[in-house]
Amino acid sequence: MKPITQRTLLATAVALAAFQAHSAGFQISEHSASGLGRAFAGEAAIADNAAVAVRNPAAMTMFDSAQVSGGLSFIQPDVDGKVNTASGVDTSNPAFTGMSADHKDVAPDAIVPYLHYIRPIDEKMAIGFSTYSNFGLSTEYPTDSVAGSIAGQTELTTVDFNLNFAYKVAPQWSLGLGLNAVYAEAELNRQAGAALSTLNSVATYLTSPTDNVAHLKGDGWGFGWNAGALWEIDENNRLGLGYRSEVDITLEGDYSGISTALTKPQQTVAGELELNLPDIFEISGFHQLNSSWALHYSAMRIGWSSFEELKATSSDCTNWTVSPAETGECLQKDEKWEDSWRYAVGATHYLNSQWTLRTGVAYDESPVKEEYRTLSIPDSDRTWYSIGATYASSDALTIDAGIAYLSGDSVTGSEDGFTFEAGGDAYIVSIGANYNF
Repeated sequence: MKPITQRTLLATAVALAAFQAHSAGFQISEHSASGLGRAFAGEAAIADNAAVAVRNPAAMTMFDSAQVSGGLSFIQPDVDGKVNTASGVDTSNPAFTGMSADHKDVAPDAIVPYLHYIRPIDEKMAIGFSTYSNFGLSTEYPTDSVAGSIAGQTELTTVDFNLNFAYKVAPQWSLGLGLNAVYAEAELNRQAGAALSTLNSVATYLTSPTDNVAHLKGDGWGFGWNAGALWEIDENNRLGLGYRSEVDITLEGDYSGISTALTKPQQTVAGELELNLPDIFEISGFHQLNSSWALHYSAMRIGWSSFEELKATSSDCTNWTVSPAETGECLQKDEKWEDSWRYAVGATHYLNSQWTLRTGVAYDESPVKEEYRTLSIPDSDRTWYSIGATYASSDALTIDAGIAYLSGDSVTGSEDGFTFEAGGDAYIVSIGANYNF
């Protein structure tokens, strides 16, 4: 079996939501409870609360008073992964006794918070601040997995701090611009699994399939920008454009594993890895059909083609799994992802002065080609089905709630001598509040 360290030391640390069954790749869309209720259709144009600044800062000019919006999304995935063969041998073979191959609920539940604030300066200008997450979450395979060397336990957290400004350049046109600071933190552990006999030929201290072959923990900051435009065609129709730039983050931290087996066995060394978060472009429309109904839609392109490779480096590492061995390299993994699209359409029903109802559907394309699918990134296309409501408890306070069911395809793949199948669905529930003052 080919050693797999160079392929997986941090591969899943930035490809987690594939197992979380949110947006395709490892994007997180949960920026508002009202948006969840319509499958985030029309987000760059609706502007029904302060969360719009994340998708289109230009829409902040639609607010005539200050507003704060905050809430939580609870994500409950139901995702399984099964390893069928290892180096061509069925995992039910007695050779794998003591190792597990059929894994249930490998994606843990998660809570994603958000907070947004918009304040008009005058009739033409507005400022805003948001904090939320665009990428992240985790997978947890058992330590006795037969595929421990490409599965393991992984967690990625990102937090975006976004400052925005908007200006109405003409009665029907507004422009917006923002600055982003993104903090990322990642940790992973990998175990030897069925690769033990190959890995301990160099890392002789490995004696059990549950022994760690890689541990990496690091964090870092990256910076980017976002921009938007809003065309208010008339009082019932508008179009919005939003763009968020790519953000490059250098994760700095500690590494221990078999890439130091020849020089510093079982020692922890300093290392770093470049993480490239993709740019995002969105176009949205909102159309008030009558006093009771509105239609809205979005098309979003995520620039996953920037995610070309993962490469971690350290002066104390030697990647002995390639020929010739690469000094100073802990891992290098080609990803070969492609840009993908997300499409959403929804409807809003204004039931009365207190209740607003909404629904939506969305389709997420996977950025991963079938031939490059891995157990750590078994990404697939998925479909969203959402409903939600807003209750106006007063002129100043509204309460939002949304629920979505995400249906993901079951997929198969092969990686470094393992064949596998994986898939699952998820439920997302969100609640939030908006206060005008």
